Amino acid sequence: MIKLKSLLPEQQLPDASATDLAQGLNRDPKTGNPLPAGAGGNINSNYKELSLDQLKFDDIVKMFRVKDYYNDVHFNRMQPDGKEGPYYRDGLSFPNPSDASSIVADMKSLENWKEKTKRRFGNVKVILDPDAEEHWEKVKVDDERFTQDQKDANDAKMDMLKQWGTSE
Repeated sequence: MIKLKSLLPEQQLPDASATDLAQGLNRDPKTGNPLPAGAGGNINSNYKELSLDQLKFDDIVKMFRVKDYYNDVHFNRMQPDGKEGPYYRDGLSFPNPSDASSIVADMKSLENWKEKTKRRFGNVKVILDPDAEEHWEKVKVDDERFTQDQKDANDAKMDMLKQWGTSE
């Protein structure tokens, strides 16, 4: 008698992709889902994955306020929802598909960042990790094209530095 299980190939999930490695993502080998920073026993319950459309400024403030962000109001200005709202001095760095980042300090700056990102890459997944050690690790974009653009920008910068003789 042949057992049905022996006829089915065992499911093998791929190893971490170059995108994952470039963004510092560690994936669960059983599910393939990204693990939060420091996972491997230290599960970060504050870690969230959202699409750009799901990303709301008020939720970001609630999530990061306890981690030394969004506590220092610099001034108030008109926001996209038609109401006046705070612009924070201690905003959060959001990655750009270059060697730069954007400071998201109010609802308007978040909506601008989302619009620029969505126009180029679609409704990508954003990973929020308030417990990440470095400020540039707190917000990540989980998208292969986005990561490739970052890599291309860094490679172009390095090539230029080599031409100028400032890097080996």
